[in-house]
Amino acid sequence: MLRPIARAVSPDLLDRPRPFPLLDRAFDAVEHALARLGVDNPAELTSPKPVEDELSDTALPLGTLLVLDEDEIEGARVDIRDTVMDERLGGSVFGTMARPPVDDLRRRRLRELSSTASAYGFLPVGQNPYGVGRVLQVRTPEALTGYEFLVADTPGFRVALVTRKRPEGGSITLWTGTAELVDEVLGVLRRALRQDGLALPLLAPLVPARDGVSSEAEVWRKAAELRAHRTVREAELRQVARAAALRGVELRREREAD
Repeated sequence: MLRPIARAVSPDLLDRPRPFPLLDRAFDAVEHALARLGVDNPAELTSPKPVEDELSDTALPLGTLLVLDEDEIEGARVDIRDTVMDERLGGSVFGTMARPPVDDLRRRRLRELSSTASAYGFLPVGQNPYGVGRVLQVRTPEALTGYEFLVADTPGFRVALVTRKRPEGGSITLWTGTAELVDEVLGVLRRALRQDGLALPLLAPLVPARDGVSSEAEVWRKAAELRAHRTVREAELRQVARAAALRGVELRREREAD
């Protein structure tokens, strides 16, 4: 297979704000790899492997993954939110809130999340706050308008999912549990909240205060167990939901026939 013609990195990319020095360095490395591969729309790639193969061994810090598939990105968001709600250990969650939730299920989950941990939503410029439980909403600073993020700072579970928009369209997402990168992202977000006059809880510890947990490795093992249980439970719930949906169709047809 012929390799696509390499292209130049967009000049607009080089002039944009870089609020996250370490994380933006990783984003820039991915941008240059895409340019060398001649890829205009990274979402069209079926796998991030060609890009990862083009990167140097140190471009992405250990514990940081490149995510390009939209379904995988949404799955990562669900995994972060569900882990915070399953563990119920407090802490904080920070996320981009581009628009009000359009369905009741999404609104209920946001309310449940905000009752589990301190939740902070960053609104786009010009977006008015809207009611979603105890989520505290603030305006997104100008330097962060080119990013979307969901960051969990909870005991034993500190991760960041950050998407950087591309000047020519599309975006790149990095999912990291690297402590240095998570701390960098949290530092920027917490400063923005303080400037808006909000009080913030302390940063979460690496290991939760819980019987039977003695190390960070043990935390990740228990998190993996929880995800396995949740996968089984979600499969059961999907079967119930499908049966209910089919029954709803049958009832609607019966009413229409009458």
